[in-house]
Amino acid sequence: MSDVIKLLPESVYNQIAAGEVVQRPASVVKELVENAIDAGADSVTVNIKDGGKELIQVIDNGCGISSADSIKAFERHATSKISSAEDLYKLSTFGFRGEALASIASVSEVEMRTRQCDEEVGVQVIVNGGDFISQTLVNTPKGTQFFIKNLFYNIPARRKFLKSNSAETRHIISEFIRVALCNPSVEMILYNNNTCVYNLPASGLRNRIAAVVGKNIKNSLLELSVKTSIINVEGFITTPQSAKKSGVEQYLFINNRFFRSPYFNKAILQAYDNLINSDTQPSYFLYFTIDPSRIDVNISPSKTEIKFEDEQAIWQIINAAVRESLGKCGAVPMMDFDTDTSLEIPVYNESKEVKAPVNSLNPEFNPFESELSDPPVKTSFGRKSYLDSMSFGRDIPEGWEILYKDNYDDFDKSSTEGDTFRNLIDEEEEEYISNGFGNENIVQESFEIESSIQPEFDFVKISNRYVALSVNRALMVVDIVRAHKRIKYEGILELTGSHSTVSQQELFPMPCSLSPKEINLLRTHSAELRDMGFEVDFTEGEAVIKAIPIVLESISPQNIIEGLLENFSDERDHKEEIKDIFAVKMADIYSLNRPRNMQDEEIKELLYSLFSCKEPNYAPDGKSVFVTMDESEITKRFK
Repeated sequence: MSDVIKLLPESVYNQIAAGEVVQRPASVVKELVENAIDAGADSVTVNIKDGGKELIQVIDNGCGISSADSIKAFERHATSKISSAEDLYKLSTFGFRGEALASIASVSEVEMRTRQCDEEVGVQVIVNGGDFISQTLVNTPKGTQFFIKNLFYNIPARRKFLKSNSAETRHIISEFIRVALCNPSVEMILYNNNTCVYNLPASGLRNRIAAVVGKNIKNSLLELSVKTSIINVEGFITTPQSAKKSGVEQYLFINNRFFRSPYFNKAILQAYDNLINSDTQPSYFLYFTIDPSRIDVNISPSKTEIKFEDEQAIWQIINAAVRESLGKCGAVPMMDFDTDTSLEIPVYNESKEVKAPVNSLNPEFNPFESELSDPPVKTSFGRKSYLDSMSFGRDIPEGWEILYKDNYDDFDKSSTEGDTFRNLIDEEEEEYISNGFGNENIVQESFEIESSIQPEFDFVKISNRYVALSVNRALMVVDIVRAHKRIKYEGILELTGSHSTVSQQELFPMPCSLSPKEINLLRTHSAELRDMGFEVDFTEGEAVIKAIPIVLESISPQNIIEGLLENFSDERDHKEEIKDIFAVKMADIYSLNRPRNMQDEEIKELLYSLFSCKEPNYAPDGKSVFVTMDESEITKRFK
């Protein structure tokens, strides 16, 4: 039997290794920028074109590479960071395995220019597809410059599966931000197609966070600092009031290296229990410092997963540190053991007269004697009227007169003592309806309307929020607030979908206070925003609103744009859903946010518009607009 095992050619196993290290253009940016930081650079500039597919240029002013090492740097497992296996557990640098340059060079055309500070001239090295092309002397500034061209040009299958230019650019920005946040003392600049996206001067951590995320976050940052024998934790968390449903910035760093940890994320979120809504999350920027021998960073090619020796103890430290930081700002009540809680007991003074307590009991009180001056009003059932038995001193709720017409004339409509009856309904109406009038079997399925409701239909106001009416031999209860949102939502969606949105030019163009990442995302969707009536100009590092949809009226356009951006992710495009998101946001603004006392004609018009909608059953957030009980369900209730 012939031998079947063979050694792969160097070009093949380099491409296999590249599949682990170089997953997309963002991986190249990450490796080269981290190498620049390790080289001692205090200024790093990144320039990309076409999402990094055509060009990735990284320039640093670090220590540079000698002429002899410039060729060795492209060999596999060539590194200056470690020399033995024991060094893996003492790492303080980003890179250490010596695979990055070899993997990048195997799938692209690479040109490197480098010069050390004590050299008069530098050296230029060119490697294409893993093959060495040339090494020549060149005049270049101190430091290193990399030009990565035509990524995956020799692996068409890999290049074909890259995302769009905008999607790949967003991934590059994410990697750039991670390095920038853990190196605030390094000046970092990012250009996309010769347009400056980030220009981050060297600064303190708080200013670097504000420059990366946006100035608005600066006032909501709470400082966190704790030092233990196991780990030191420093950084910032945000106040509970600034928690958001999406678009939160959550970063964990260990020894200046970004990593992910759902386990530690849970420790942070648990500290916010009962302080934020369950569908929102806070932002945080936490930096861990730990002895490198207590962690293992070499468990994944991307180095974003870390193994900890004392994982459970660190969980408790993080949770306690976050709770302490929240407590300092008054978000979490803290016990103050220094407060003097002793009682002050006065000293007895014989000269002071002491009076005996007065007995205020009424010995003639009889609980069975009624204080009512008028006898109870008898009904046809021979019992006291329900309204009279409830001495709330309030008017009968509007629309309920027909239910108590026998006693309505005797009810004191002018009385204004107390507000118990109305408050009772306002406080319990939500729970009362959601529980199905006390029964879990209430029908909440889609309810088909066989014929249009005529203007003369009858309805009864249960409260300011709910009305009841009879439709197709069934009892229907409509939530007025949700009905109004559905009507507004479909109206705005129809307006934007017809491309007939009217714009209103701003007298003074309005600068938008957004982070560079948000500005880049806004630029990506500028065509869709233009269809809706927005006109946005992009200058260097700033977005300026020149026109807004006429439907915005007095609403702040920046609030609308920020709301739209919160719903966008870095993983996909949103061309189809942006109009729907805009309609939902506008419906929330222009619809009723709380019940109000509506006139009968207003309610009639609202119901008429509701059942003219395409989807009257549900509000834009998916909640039911009305609930129904058919005749069989009503019969079942009466047993």
